Formats: sequence, structure tokens, C-alpha cells
Amino acid sequence: MSFVTLGDSISIETIGRGCSGGAIRLFLPKLGLLLCVITLFLTVLVVAPESEAFTGPCSNCHTMHNSQDGTQVDPAGAQPFLVKDACVECHTGSTGKINGFQAPLVLHTTMPTGQGAGSTNAGGDFYWVVNTGDAYGHNVMELGVGQDGNINSYTPPGWDPSATSSSPFGQVAQGSATWGSQLTCAGTFGCHGRRDDGSGNPLTSFEGIGGSHHRNVGGSLGTANDIYNSYRFLGGIKGYEDPDWNWNETSATHNEYYGADIKTGRNGVPTYSNTATISYLCAECHGFFHSEIDADDPAGSPWRRHPTDILLPNSGEYASYNPDNGNVYNTNVPVARPVVPVSSSSTVSPGQTDSSGAVVMCLSCHRAHGSNYPDMLRWNYSLISAGSGTTDSGCFVCHTGKNAD
Repeated sequence: MSFVTLGDSISIETIGRGCSGGAIRLFLPKLGLLLCVITLFLTVLVVAPESEAFTGPCSNCHTMHNSQDGTQVDPAGAQPFLVKDACVECHTGSTGKINGFQAPLVLHTTMPTGQGAGSTNAGGDFYWVVNTGDAYGHNVMELGVGQDGNINSYTPPGWDPSATSSSPFGQVAQGSATWGSQLTCAGTFGCHGRRDDGSGNPLTSFEGIGGSHHRNVGGSLGTANDIYNSYRFLGGIKGYEDPDWNWNETSATHNEYYGADIKTGRNGVPTYSNTATISYLCAECHGFFHSEIDADDPAGSPWRRHPTDILLPNSGEYASYNPDNGNVYNTNVPVARPVVPVSSSSTVSPGQTDSSGAVVMCLSCHRAHGSNYPDMLRWNYSLISAGSGTTDSGCFVCHTGKNAD
């Protein structure tokens, strides 16, 4: 039974258990106890990670024998790690941000009302690639929609096997000239998790991400030296994870993506001096789109391809980012940050290299999973018209001088 005795010293009994199971007793002067408690409290504040490890009934995800009531739990057969189904099935639901397993949704079975806050989580939604067409999202194998009919190949557009050979968790498709498999959620041909086992052997989605859900940490992820502490299990990628997956995103509460200001080595095949940015992740499959972006070194206008991992400058039209909404962070045209912030912020300061700065990234224009517009765009590109005098949305959030309002 715990007790406290007031006097010249304070006795505390049964605050913990030793290896033998006996009670641990501390007898400390009152001042010493106070300092001890304060020190412990501050230490926890400083070093304790924001745990996002999966919790809940094991049976939500695992099956012991892939059998229940005389039928197979997964008709496709027993799966690695005793999981009940593939990634997408565990992250599917009708409406809302999570399903009955408390898993964030990447595929809605009911058409979302749009994309973004209250409609989809941060990556958009696979609904449109399943129900509208290949151009509306990444057609990962787990969706069951087959190979992309527009590309007519497993090999993604812009694939450059020499562009990202320094990936810290193995190279996508093991650097093959052409892909021998459809895109998957994770593993050798996927975005999440590891691409090989450390010895050059390929991995399935399950193998590439195995164990990470149980070790997952959230919040500010600036280390990214393992899958569980990388941004959204994207191996080696840094960032800040919004605990709500951007379902209730506002200018102040949202994911924060990590970017870099890379001005050199972009004329030909880039060397990628920074492999931890969100745009580097995209380059792992679409490397050619990140090369030959200009004719000079260091990089600069005129551009040959739209640049990424470039600091939005505090000059010209770019200094007025998001003019229609007080120059705050625009969740439909987000920017990355030059450093990984400890929390999200509405402040955007073009030209700055601290956590308020703005870096152009792939996700400034695209969704990661899918959207209701072709090419997984965040807006209807065909309706963006220069000099129309309408609101500064879409391209005009950054290119503020191209509109007439």
C-alpha cells in the first residue's frame, strides 16, 4: 500500500517493483524529492517520443490459421506475419477518416464529396482510380484494378534507374531497367517500407513494412533512420505527422513536409544530395521529371521542368504566396519546410530557411494516392486561366502575378 509521511523526510513505498517482485522504497528529503520529480518530468518532456504505435485487438489485423468458421479468412491464402488481408483492405471504409479497426482510410467505398478537409485524408483517395480511371491515382496492385492502361507497362513514367541508387532502404525495383511487377503499397515495388532485406533480396509489401505499426512514432520525425520513425513509413523521409491525417486540416493544423533548397546538380541526372525530402520519394520512381530542370548551374529560371526542392523566393510574385487568404499556409497548395518543424504552423515566410520557410514540392500540386482530377492533381488544371481575374487558387497561389485580380 502506498503512503506518504509528512515530516523532515518523505517516505514513498511501492512506487515500483524490483526484479524479485519486492516493493521499492525511497526515503528522500522533501527538497530532494521535489527536485527528483521535476527532473523526471522535464526528462520525459524532452525525450519521450509521440507514440502512435497501433493499439487494439490483435484479431483486427491477424489470424492464427487463416481459418474461421470453416472458411478462409483471406481467400487468396495465408499471408506473411499472419495478417488477415493486404494493406488497402485494412485501410478501406465507407465514410470518415478511419474505419472500425481505427485505421486511417486510403480507399473510400462511397465517393468522397471532394478532396481535403472532411472529404479525404492527406493522400487523397484511391476511390477515383478504382471507379473513374487510371489517370486519377496510383493503381497499386492491392486495389485489384490491374496494370495502368494508359501507360501499358509496369514501368512508371519518368523512371530513371540511375537517379536514386543511393536510397537508404534499397532502390525501387532494385534498379532494373524495366519493372517486372505492378506498383505495390510497400516493399521492392512500393513507396512505403524497405525495398530489400539488406542483402539485395526483394521484399513484398508485408515484408517491407513488417513490424513498423507496432513501433510507430508520430509527431516531428527528424531522424528517419528506420521505417517506424520515418514519415508515414516512407523509408528515410522526414516530416511532421498530423495526428488527424489532415482530415480536419486548417492553415494551422496539418502535415508538415520536409524539403530542401537544392540549386546545383539539376541540369542532367541529379545527384540528390538530400535523400530525406518528400520530393526525393517521388523521384525514386519518376527520376527523369526531376532532372534537366534548367540549362544553368546553379538552377534558376527559365525552367525546363517545373522545379521541386527549390525555396520559394521572397521576391517578385512569389513573395505574396496565397494572397487571397492572408498569405497563410494553404492546405490545397501546401509547401514543404527547409527544416522539420516540431509542430504545424500557418506561417509561411518565402525566402526564409527556418521552419516558417516555403519549399516547392511534388505534393504542392499532386496527391499521393489519388484525386478527383486527372494526374492526381489538387485542382482542375484545365480550368486554370491566366489573367481571368478570378480568385487566386491552384497555380495562382504561388504564381500570384499571373492573374488579373
